[in-house]
Amino acid sequence: MRSLIFCDSSFSAVPVVDCEVVQYQACLAAFGHVTVLTSVSQVEQRLHQQTFDTLLILTDTLHAQIQALIQRTLTSKPMVIVVNAKTWQQTALTELLDCGRITFIPEILSVNRLTSVISLAQARFDAASKTLADFKRLDDEIRSIKLLSQAKLIVMAQGFDETKAHQIIQQQAMQKGLSLAQMSAQIIAVASPQKSQVSPVTIAMSKDGAPHVGAVIPKVDMLSS
Repeated sequence: MRSLIFCDSSFSAVPVVDCEVVQYQACLAAFGHVTVLTSVSQVEQRLHQQTFDTLLILTDTLHAQIQALIQRTLTSKPMVIVVNAKTWQQTALTELLDCGRITFIPEILSVNRLTSVISLAQARFDAASKTLADFKRLDDEIRSIKLLSQAKLIVMAQGFDETKAHQIIQQQAMQKGLSLAQMSAQIIAVASPQKSQVSPVTIAMSKDGAPHVGAVIPKVDMLSS
């Protein structure tokens, strides 16, 4: 495990017995390499250069600069983040904790609790990440269903029933190596007035009988063929 400790200057200015940075470092060193940095710019530069499993933030006050660092880190390189602060603004803290992937320890984080805190943070991070992945998958599925439904309406406007329209889109997707959602998006784009000056998308039949989306031919010719 690679750990990064960010010790804000405000934390060092308020020394507490059993809460010195060297002790935190020694504790985490039992699990792997540990890097200690003292500024936001140093942390962001190192995160850009290397990959870490855990980020431990030690500060007296959870100020805006640290909040921004956490948000950027979660966006670019999600990892287990443990924040220890003695003072904070409740609204800002609530916004940070909404994602479920941050573990916040108020007041004093004694070294003898650090191992259990890191384990808890890892469990929270894994659970929250799984939930976010599930939400994204469901969102993608809903988007795909909407695209396919819209594309089928476009194809059905050419005289095909829903089953045939679905078959046409499916065959085109297979031929082009696309997903149904990608193929549907292409059909919608072709039929869009903003994308094309052509009136509704037409469906032609190739020589082997396979439907071909996007071929611009008179609808009457298509039906007679």
